[in-house]
Parts: sequence; structure tokens; C-alpha cells
Amino acid sequence: MNTINSFKRAVATGFISAGFAMGAASVASAAPTVIGFEEFGNVGISGPTVTTEYPGVVFSSTGVNVNIVSSQPGIGDGLNFLCTGSPGINCVGETILNFTDPVSGLSFLAVGSNNSGVQALVDVFVNGAFAATNNIVVGGLFNTPDLVDLSAFNSVTSIRIHDITDGGGLGWDNFTFTTAVPEPETYAMLLLGLGLLGFAAQRRKEMPV
Repeated sequence: MNTINSFKRAVATGFISAGFAMGAASVASAAPTVIGFEEFGNVGISGPTVTTEYPGVVFSSTGVNVNIVSSQPGIGDGLNFLCTGSPGINCVGETILNFTDPVSGLSFLAVGSNNSGVQALVDVFVNGAFAATNNIVVGGLFNTPDLVDLSAFNSVTSIRIHDITDGGGLGWDNFTFTTAVPEPETYAMLLLGLGLLGFAAQRRKEMPV
């Protein structure tokens, strides 16, 4: 009987501990990552190349194009934005983001548009597989950023921005995303594991010295 009661107490303790652990995990998952490139300061029109500077995502491009941080106050949200092209302001190259873990709630800003309407495309890959190509629609107001909202997609593993037709090219700013929330099965395993650990600890305490 004592053993049964000990087991119940230990499992209850484990469940409470698991609840706190899950709460902490949920808070961590809910906090969005925002990449706005502001930490580089004023770098002029041709700043540093961005590749693996930010945890959880790798920036890349193709050919001679590189992802450059550029400073031009009033275009993006803050001082800096991402310009993908040849060195200097020639933002017409494709931009690829590969995420370390699947993300959700993805969005970013298109900045510096000169023309209105569909001025670029973005391919979305979910769990490593192509999911859709979305139009990037801008308003043609040079100093007004346009939101590109991909939050309808969950478990995004990469995106590819390409086919920029805007006369002066487009920059990108404020890449925002959250890490995917663990599946319910993960929580069940966490609960079971913590319950068993609690039981084992209780048993050790009750063993005679």
C-alpha cells in the first residue's frame, strides 16, 4: 500500500513539474524571432554579407549575388535592410532562407518599391517539400514598406524570393517567425518521463540506509 501511495505521489509531482516545464517551453516557442539587421549600425549602401549570423536561419543566394546589409533611413523599418544583388544598391537577386527547425508565423517586409502590383515571387517549402508560390504585391511607395505575410503556412523549412521585376529592385526587412510548437505526443512522453523520474527519486528516498 505504501508503495502504491508513493507511486501516486511521485507521479503527481512529476505531472506538476511537467506542467511547469511545458509552460516554459510554450512561452519560449511563442516568442517570435525578428531579424531587422539593425545591430550592424550605419553601413552605407554596401555593408556586410549575411549568411549564418542569425541563429536558426541561413541566408544564401545564387551566382554573383550576395545578401548585403544596406543603410538607407526611411526605406525599411529602421536604418538597415537586406539587399540581394551585386555589391551596391542593385537588389534584384534571389534570396534564400533555410531554417534550422521548421517555423510558423513567417512574415517579412518588402522595402523600396518603385512600381505597384506583383513585383516578385516567393516559393514556400513545408517540411522540406515545395508547397506554393506566392505573389509579392507592393504599393509602389518608395518609403512605405509592404508586408509579405506567409503565416498561413506551418512547418516552413525554407523560402526562395525570386523574379524581382521592380525597376529599382526590392529590399527585405524584419523577417519574423516562431519555432514550431512540439506535437502532443512529445508532451505525453515528457509527462511520462517526468512521472517515472519522480517515482524513482521517491523510491530512493524510502530505501533503508
